[in-house]
Amino acid sequence: YRTGSSVGIRVRDGMKVTFHTMSLPTARLVWHCPFVDLFCSGDGTINGADYRDLALMRIDGECWECSPDCDIKPSVYKNDVFEGWDAWKKYNKDGFDCTVTFAVNGREIVVSTENAGIVVKMTAVMPDDMNCPVYAVLTGDQVAITNIRISET
Repeated sequence: YRTGSSVGIRVRDGMKVTFHTMSLPTARLVWHCPFVDLFCSGDGTINGADYRDLALMRIDGECWECSPDCDIKPSVYKNDVFEGWDAWKKYNKDGFDCTVTFAVNGREIVVSTENAGIVVKMTAVMPDDMNCPVYAVLTGDQVAITNIRISET
């Protein structure tokens, strides 16, 4: 699912990551969209020192547990803006600005976003034995991600 990704962004409470995304012309499936991947690594790089994949969230609402030691609680719902999956795929092909927020409380990290009527929230409880900082990368399948901006409140 990850042929390319952004640089690792150390996850902090109150952090917001905004970016522009657009599904590629060859995209035809719902999951051809951006993903947020949480991992830990001593040097902040994918496959770096002490690398450990923790959790993956697609902005279409799918959440996958990468580490059996990480407890994932996904919450996904469609609000009144959602017009169906065909409209959602068109929205992604047309391109849009996306905001992903992070809340950290001890070992719990909550990642949230909303786009085209899909509201996604993933709560990930980090393993007890984790001994390196948690990072996030933006990645995806059949998608371009540009203009990445990070802010902290």
